[in-house]
Amino acid sequence: MYEKYVISQPLETFDYLYHDRPDTPFKIFMNKDLVPEATVSADVFYRTEIPKVNPTCELHSHPTPQLLMFVGEEGTFEVKVPLNDEVFTITKTTMIWVPPHVKHNVTYIRIDKPMVESGILLQGEYA
Repeated sequence: MYEKYVISQPLETFDYLYHDRPDTPFKIFMNKDLVPEATVSADVFYRTEIPKVNPTCELHSHPTPQLLMFVGEEGTFEVKVPLNDEVFTITKTTMIWVPPHVKHNVTYIRIDKPMVESGILLQGEYA
């Protein structure tokens, strides 16, 4: 009955709003295409090195809030995330609440050990 809500095979795409074409596809683990009732859109990136497209996206904003999550061993990665004119340096597991219409992007400075980045947009499609 609930199997349709368990997504372990992501939707993969090279076409992702605000992002240049990467070497490997974006992995979307939740959106309305995967689960029609979904009210969030979520991507997951497993990072072992600085992405070739860096910053990973243009400075942009969304009409709804977004969570940005970085997970890794403290001190083994460094990421810069601007929220409008304030820039934050992330070096340990951190979650950021990005309010609607706040401009942001992600720039990797270093990755010494594997880590994960995820974006969860609080609407069913990425816009």
